Amino acid sequence: MKSNYNYGSLAAFVDLTGFQWLNGYPRIFPVGSPLEVEIGFGTGEYILGLGVQNPAVNFIGFEQCPTRIIKTLRKLHQHGVANSRVMRIDAAWGFRFVLAPGSVNRVHCLFPCPWPKKKHAKHRLFQPAFLRLVRSRLKEGGTLRIVTDQQLYADWIEEQLAETGFSLARAAIGAVHGTKFEKKWQEGGQEQFHELVLTADQPYKSGPAEVPSVQTYSCDDFDPDRLVLEGVSGPVTVSFPEYLFDTKRNAGMVHAIVSEDQRMMHLWVVIERAARGWRVAPAEGTLVLPTEGARKAMELVFQAVEQSVK
Repeated sequence: MKSNYNYGSLAAFVDLTGFQWLNGYPRIFPVGSPLEVEIGFGTGEYILGLGVQNPAVNFIGFEQCPTRIIKTLRKLHQHGVANSRVMRIDAAWGFRFVLAPGSVNRVHCLFPCPWPKKKHAKHRLFQPAFLRLVRSRLKEGGTLRIVTDQQLYADWIEEQLAETGFSLARAAIGAVHGTKFEKKWQEGGQEQFHELVLTADQPYKSGPAEVPSVQTYSCDDFDPDRLVLEGVSGPVTVSFPEYLFDTKRNAGMVHAIVSEDQRMMHLWVVIERAARGWRVAPAEGTLVLPTEGARKAMELVFQAVEQSVK
C-alpha cells in the first residue's frame, strides 16, 4: 500500500512552531543571496523548476494544504534541491511575519483561487492591503508575477492597484509552467492565460516597519480552581474552548481560538510555576504568530489568572 506521507526528507520544511519572534524575523537563508517567494506552490512543480534552474537564488514557498506540502517535499528531495524551503502558513501572515521589509527580489503566484462570486470577493488574496504588504517586502524594482486562467479576475486585480506602489504590465501567454492546475485548464481546452507583472517602482504609503514580538507574563499568585476565561467578539474574536490543569505537575493549559482578518489560529497557552510566582506563555510546540488576536488571547489569559486570586 502506497503511503500518503512519503515526503522523502523534511530538510526543506521550515517549522515555525515555537519560534518566539523575540529577535525579529526568522532567518531561513543566509543574508546576501537573492530571495524569491511562491504563493500557493500546490504540488511543487514550479518551485522545483525554479530551484533547479537557479541554483544561486533562494526560494521560499507558502502553502496551507498538508498533502500538497508532502508532495512538494518529496519532489525537492528526489531532485536534490537545496535552495528551496516550504512552510505551512497563510500567505498574508507569511509576508507579514516571516519576510523582512525589502528582502524579496521576486514573488510568483500561479493560478490563485479567483473566488468568482461577488459575495466571495472579500476572500480574494490580492486586495489593496495585501498588495501594499507585498510591496513593502519587495526590493525596489522587484516584481510580483501573477498568472490566472480568468480574465475577469485579472481585470479585478488591475482595479486594486491604485496607491499600492506597483506599475503593471499585462500579457496573454500560453501554457509554459507545467503545473497541475495549468494542465487541468489545458485539458479543458484553454490555451491562453493572463499574466500580470507588477513592478515595485511607484511611491506608496506603507505602514510602520514592524518587528514582530510575542508577549509573555508573570504574576505572584494563581488559583487554578477559580480561573474564569472570557472571550471577546468583534473584528478580533477570541474563545477558550478548553482548559486543563495538572495538579501533579502544577501546570495548566488553555486552548484559545483566535479569528481575525478572515483567518483562524489555534493557540495553546501554558500557566506554570516559575522560580518566582507563575508564568503565562505560549506552550512549547505551538505556532504563535504575533497577530493582534494572539496578543489579545495572551492578555485575556493573563487577566483571568490575576483575577483568580482577587
